Amino acid sequence: MVKEKVAQTPIVQPKQPKVATRRNIDRFLEATGKTEKDYFDWATEVGRRMHINKLDALVCAKLELYTVAHLANRPTEIPEGMPETEMDEHLVANSENPYELACLWQRVTANAENWVSKETILNEWLTGISKEDFERWGDKNHLGDINKKWWNKDAAALDVKLEEINSMSLLNQPLTFEDAIDFIKSHKPGTYVNPAQLLIKRIEERFKAVTTFRIKDYYVSHLMKMCHLVPASEELADLPF
Repeated sequence: MVKEKVAQTPIVQPKQPKVATRRNIDRFLEATGKTEKDYFDWATEVGRRMHINKLDALVCAKLELYTVAHLANRPTEIPEGMPETEMDEHLVANSENPYELACLWQRVTANAENWVSKETILNEWLTGISKEDFERWGDKNHLGDINKKWWNKDAAALDVKLEEINSMSLLNQPLTFEDAIDFIKSHKPGTYVNPAQLLIKRIEERFKAVTTFRIKDYYVSHLMKMCHLVPASEELADLPF
């Protein structure tokens, strides 16, 4: 009689637990004696530096440069006799230089933030008007053309609102009823964009077309630092692609 063999179930040895490795943060704290906040600030800066290096590589590959510092010596040619007032538009339309566009973006951004005009003041402080007030100071035949978001039956009277705005002395001349009515007819509440803001958008579009990525304030600062390190008279050779 042949005995039937019984399959032996292999004994599975329990896995030995791995010795846990210390977290990067623990190593940082032990090595530096600093705080967790210091670690996260440091890690953020390291990550940003790595990202900036990747962006630099994109720029250098696309424009055949050895380093982005060489951009300082590649200004866009300005036609002789071009008025200074037209130069920004020329650069937005023709510049292939990210550093040049970054400088322009930084300057125009500052202008946009400090832009003061009748329109910017009314855009911020005039938020609604009653139909009765519009008919009183404007032309009721235009009522149908006004954006409905302007109408607010509980809005302060237009003369009171203008007196309040003018008391702040934001301009060297007072705003008039005609200014307010013209603004209401031309814009929706809170949607006015000043010329500098419009130019910023075009600069950003140009920068992305040149570099393939969107402009960021930290990368603008990086380009400024890199390009200011290179004397304009220094001869710089590009990579031999």
